Amino acid sequence: MADPFLSEIKYLGGASLDFIEVAVDIGADVSDLVLTIYNSNGTIRSSSNLSVLTPTTVNGKDVYLIENGDATNFNGVALSNAVALSENGTVYSFVSFNDTVGGVTATEGPANGLTSDEIGSAGAGSSLETDDGGTSYFTQTNPNPDSVPCLTTGAQIDTIRGLVKVEDLKAGALVHTFDKTYKPLRRVFKRAVGKAELEQNPKLYPVRISAGALGPGLPSEDLLVSRQHRMVVSSPIAKRMFGSTDVLVAANKLTSLSGIYVDTSVSSVEYFHLLFDAHEIIFADGAPTESLFLGAEAVNALPERILSEIREIFPDLIMPLNDESSKLLIPNNKRQSKLVERHLKNQRRLVSAL
Repeated sequence: MADPFLSEIKYLGGASLDFIEVAVDIGADVSDLVLTIYNSNGTIRSSSNLSVLTPTTVNGKDVYLIENGDATNFNGVALSNAVALSENGTVYSFVSFNDTVGGVTATEGPANGLTSDEIGSAGAGSSLETDDGGTSYFTQTNPNPDSVPCLTTGAQIDTIRGLVKVEDLKAGALVHTFDKTYKPLRRVFKRAVGKAELEQNPKLYPVRISAGALGPGLPSEDLLVSRQHRMVVSSPIAKRMFGSTDVLVAANKLTSLSGIYVDTSVSSVEYFHLLFDAHEIIFADGAPTESLFLGAEAVNALPERILSEIREIFPDLIMPLNDESSKLLIPNNKRQSKLVERHLKNQRRLVSAL
């Protein structure tokens, strides 16, 4: 097995936005693989075991996303910290950032006695990423752990005129929403991603939700969405866990289920963001899903030209929105994973209460 490595590190901008991705061979046992964050004085800030997480398979690797609020003890990375990846006494990586000259010398834990290698620096809106297995790192200006939530070409949206392909929607279209009313679409933003960019940044590959994977006839056709795009889970299990039958779960959290996976076979993809006056739940190929939600992840990922246009449309809007502004409850990542786990264990469909 090739050595596991730190594939991306977002370390500045606040714990809620920080994340680390670890890449391993597909199917590799990570029971003893540990991510340790060190303070500048060499003491341990946090220690996270990857075995409690579910990976996403991308570009020939299982990728584990460690972020604030998941099932680990991760609580962010400061610019003065260092990051170690180890397993049973073997330290695969021990890195810090050029913001702190001289590195960090560990005084305890798996990297005890070692001094970190500095791999570069990235501002609050960027991350450090590798495309050569951790040999070198470059600044990634679009540092989301997945991607901004969006739909892809071909998705059929339920409107007052019937089903309309997302690429044919225009501003002003009246779209059927979860509360059984029709809401006017304010803007459609789109972005094409070609083969070269997909290969350079595998996180841009879409999640394919096969026809019927969410429930009978849901979606009615295979639906491709970005990894961070949220789908509605509507079930008695959600009701028992959250006190609400309907909650939103990111597509990448669903990939442990049959018929839902990151589709690396596509050679290009075009993503669409649908903006309404407020966050809405709409229907794509019959499946309930979200419109563009201007939370922290989306604001960090959207190009400035789109953010500028949104500010012109909504001059009083304060971005990013907090999760309480969403149409439905967005559980934290740990609880999303637990919800999916319970559906899988009990062999229950994700959408059963509509």
